[in-house]
Amino acid sequence: MPVILIAAIAAVTFPNASFAQQKKLVLWTHWDQNPDFNKWYADKGKEFAKKTGYEVEVVTIPYQGYDAKYLAAFMAKSSAPDIFMGMTHQWCGQYDFCDKMPADLAKVYDENLPKYMADIGKWKGVRYGIPIEHGNFQQMYINVDMFKKAGLNPDDPPKTFDKWLADMKKLTIADPKGGEPTQVGFAIRSKGAPVGITDKFLPFAHAWGARMLSPDLDKATGYANSPQMVAALTFFGDLVNKDKVASLAFGNPEDAFGQKRAAVIFRESWFFGWLKKNAPDVNFKVYALPCEKACPGAGALFPWTDLVYKNSPNKQVAWEFMKFISNAKDDMEHHQLQGILPVWTANLDTPYVKSRPDYQSTKDMLAQTVPPTYFHPKSNELATAFGDAVVGVLFGKGQPKPLLDEAAAKMDRILKD
Repeated sequence: MPVILIAAIAAVTFPNASFAQQKKLVLWTHWDQNPDFNKWYADKGKEFAKKTGYEVEVVTIPYQGYDAKYLAAFMAKSSAPDIFMGMTHQWCGQYDFCDKMPADLAKVYDENLPKYMADIGKWKGVRYGIPIEHGNFQQMYINVDMFKKAGLNPDDPPKTFDKWLADMKKLTIADPKGGEPTQVGFAIRSKGAPVGITDKFLPFAHAWGARMLSPDLDKATGYANSPQMVAALTFFGDLVNKDKVASLAFGNPEDAFGQKRAAVIFRESWFFGWLKKNAPDVNFKVYALPCEKACPGAGALFPWTDLVYKNSPNKQVAWEFMKFISNAKDDMEHHQLQGILPVWTANLDTPYVKSRPDYQSTKDMLAQTVPPTYFHPKSNELATAFGDAVVGVLFGKGQPKPLLDEAAAKMDRILKD
């Protein structure tokens, strides 16, 4: 029985949100790092209420364990939201909890999304979800002042991982007493759900020419434990255990970068807005990720979308709300409020987007070869099994090859179930 299902059947405590309150649409999100983005839905709901009488209540579910809470609510029906943030291949593919998008609205998105985002929100060619973030792939954020202090040129970032590692060593300040470094080159993701740790490791895997699953997404052995993957994970683990340019003691990588304790972090477009609000004194620039045998490319493990619950008694009104906010003006307002890249093609060359520090790096990333994607219905379970191997290496609990062999075997069992 899947871990998510077991957790869902357990006594899950639901947020205090009523599913079928009259004249209210309930929207669930787990994007707790972007509160202004979330609040916007409720603000637009007040405008929507003037036309329909329905307001929008936004409920933020903590990311840790969100999928079990979602699943329990969808199965119970009476405690589920009308609209929710999630991945189409999971909630519409692995499960059958999504309402098909009305044809007229689907046509709007098919005509207005950038080409690389065209399939995000679709399952088996049918559109269910609305993509919520352009630039949903990692890029390299560097602290300009720390680069200069280390004798590095912030206008000439490392373009290969060999050069990148050499720079990370120069950016790391060791503790003279042999303890944890006082400053590290790289802010590494090592805590939290294994699926998130997998996501942050994948650019390294793809740079080494590895892939987590076969092209048909039906096999892990020979891919998740390939020589290329072993080499990538060895390099990644060495950042902590051998080269000591990253530290497990630094906690949340976003905070480490924002507090000027780490000089480099790999993050998506939302991180620009996070820095502006949470660390406005950090002088930073954004570049495309370094390459090795290949370039990592613009890929993401989490293609987040807004979806409508198929068993919602308010689903018709929910789609009316989605139509109400589906225009270039609202797309720009919504994303600019949080400092995130908008998704409508018409907004991608606006003054706001052109003025962002990730404008050129986003174009550079999109110009690279498209990396492997893993939009399998069981992607969360697969990435969790894989992430356990990454965590094991980072924390010195085993060597890359045997841990990856174990992960690949477990992933094959998941694929067969």
